[in-house]
Amino acid sequence: MNDFPCTSCGQCCKNVGFRLSQTYNNPIINELIDRFPYKAKDDGSCEMLTDDGLCSVYDDRPLVCNVKLGALLLGLYDDNWMKIQADECNKIIEEANLDNKFKVIL
Repeated sequence: MNDFPCTSCGQCCKNVGFRLSQTYNNPIINELIDRFPYKAKDDGSCEMLTDDGLCSVYDDRPLVCNVKLGALLLGLYDDNWMKIQADECNKIIEEANLDNKFKVIL
């Protein structure tokens, strides 16, 4: 299985709302979301997001933020998981009116 083709748009880090829990409805994912260790800033972005749009804890990011590793450990990493992730990414990219170059293509 290939890595998730993240386009580094940063929208998931700018919207610490975790819509995935509503989409996938998996109790393990919901638990990971509940245990997310960081707070959202007033603008809704993760407190670990730097001013230049990078994650300051990327190499040690929470499991819910690591699409491939988290899903592998949970036994969820398959074509369906990738499609769900891509669909969710593309929704928030569209909502943010970002350039289509940021869309995730599987």
